[in-house]
Amino acid sequence: MFLTINGKTGAVCTFIYQLILLFGKEVQDGILIDMLITNDDIASFCGISTRNSVNHILRGLREENVFQIIDNKILIKNVKYLKQYA
Repeated sequence: MFLTINGKTGAVCTFIYQLILLFGKEVQDGILIDMLITNDDIASFCGISTRNSVNHILRGLREENVFQIIDNKILIKNVKYLKQYA
């Protein structure tokens, strides 16, 4: 569904950005996506065949400080990074 010319990373970034628009809540450190979502869910929505691919992409985004996981929820720290793919 979200697989774009930007490949798998672009698809995941676009999906997470859409989650911001639907479920995001501004908090002190960024935007909290106030729902639980699994790597399998992300893979399904993005048209990626395995959750391992999603895991690899998410690890890279965490290392780039785009987001972090708090209480099994996603805290977006760099919306601009995600928006470039949307």
